[in-house]
Amino acid sequence: MTDTPRHLAVVDERPQLAELGTQIANPVRATVRTIVQALVVLVPLVNIVAGLAVDYLTTQTDLVVPAWAFLALNAAIAATSFVIGLVTRLMANPAVDAALTRYVPWLAALRRR
Repeated sequence: MTDTPRHLAVVDERPQLAELGTQIANPVRATVRTIVQALVVLVPLVNIVAGLAVDYLTTQTDLVVPAWAFLALNAAIAATSFVIGLVTRLMANPAVDAALTRYVPWLAALRRR
């Protein structure tokens, strides 16, 4: 037994999923990881670029960007991350993975060896 808490080391041990990749065996974990990764990248990147654009526009023009614009921008980032998570969850479905393996093998989940 390892020192890793049980809830962090859970692997689906159903025989039919034993040989599949970790994304298929643990679709919830794959989905959560993808959403977190998208948020970690998109929130700072988009806010920094938007902040620079607002600074440039305010110095060059009389345009005033309302404060709610950043709130709406971050809501759009959250919605985008959610959609990315939904696509990840869909692709982690064994039936979808089987179709991907057959028709688009470079998108299929890697198998355990």
